[in-house]
Parts: sequence; structure tokens; C-alpha cells
Amino acid sequence: MKKLYIVLFCVLCAFSGFTQSRFFVNLNGGLDYNFNKYYTPNNYEKFENGRTDYNAGLDLGYRFSDKVRFRLESRYVQYSFGQKSSTLKSERTLYNVAFNPRLDFRVWSLKKFELFLSPGLRLEYVITSDGETNYANGDYSRRYVLVKSDYRDKNSGFTGSAIFKYNYNSHLGFTLSPDYTLFANKVYEKNSGSLQRMSVNTGIEWRF
Repeated sequence: MKKLYIVLFCVLCAFSGFTQSRFFVNLNGGLDYNFNKYYTPNNYEKFENGRTDYNAGLDLGYRFSDKVRFRLESRYVQYSFGQKSSTLKSERTLYNVAFNPRLDFRVWSLKKFELFLSPGLRLEYVITSDGETNYANGDYSRRYVLVKSDYRDKNSGFTGSAIFKYNYNSHLGFTLSPDYTLFANKVYEKNSGSLQRMSVNTGIEWRF
């Protein structure tokens, strides 16, 4: 994944020499909160294991004008969930990659501040997962994981965010982006509803 980011960044730099500063990149990351991610069989409760759901990635963008721009987000996404009883706690963590095409519309600006609204699509794929079970007597197992492994390994949905941007100078800016995604499918078929995600990301944006 690191090699892909390096290649994309080099290509973008090569284009920037003759595009008159229409390209930009944004390196960002933040915290997620995922709804309806649990698989909970009878007689077990949801278990928040203390791990933080988060994402990190690199956006490649092109400005059509001062008010409209296109971005392709590439994301690494990690979230975990678990279940517990009086005798054990079991959890599973999913490690995902996502590619999200988006359009940004500038709806407000004042001096060095800008506000964009950004609808788009989210295409997310599970690349791997792991799990563990801890027992009340102190035993520990990675082979027996109560949380099932038959999760959906790819999902898609609609996403929308607001982007608050502060332009430090003509090339460098800082962003704060609250984001909401409604996925089309459930993580597990027995879940009560489709996966939903709230995110808050901060980023550094460089315009060529």
C-alpha cells in the first residue's frame, strides 16, 4: 500500500508542472464510530473492547474551478467489535481499504477560510481480519473466536461530508472534515441494519 501511495504521489508531481496548480493532495486521518457492526448471538452482549475505530489515507484531487473540485480518496480503515458473557470476552478486528470518488462544492469563503460540501461514493474491501477470546479464568485463544468470520468482505454506500479548510498560504492548508456514510449492506446478515459510519478527520492539504 505504501508503494502505491508513492507511485501516485510521483505521478501527481509530474503532472503538476504543466497543469497550472490545479492538482492537490490531502494527507489525513481520524476517528470513526461504526453503527450496526456487531454480530451478537443469543445470550451474549455487545462488547466494546477499548480499541479505537479509525481511518487514514491520501486524497488526490483536481480543481475544475475555485468552486468545484474532484477527489479520489484512498483509505485504510480499521474497526473492531466483540461480544461477551459471564465467562468470556471475544472480539474480531477488520482491516479494510477503501476508494471513494467525491465532488467538493465550495459554498462559503472568508479570507483564508473555506467551506466545502462533499457528496460521494464509498467502495470498501476487507483485506484481512483477526480475532481473540479471553476467558474469565485467564486463558486466551486466537484459534477459537466466538465472533463469526462470515462477515461481508466488501461493501459500498453513499457518503457525505463538510470540509472546513484554513489556507495557511497559496499552497498549504489545513482541513477538518466531519463525515457520514450509509452503506448498502449489513456486516452480518443477522444484524439489525446496514453499517453506518460517523467520522471526524483532520488533514494537511498541499496545492501544486
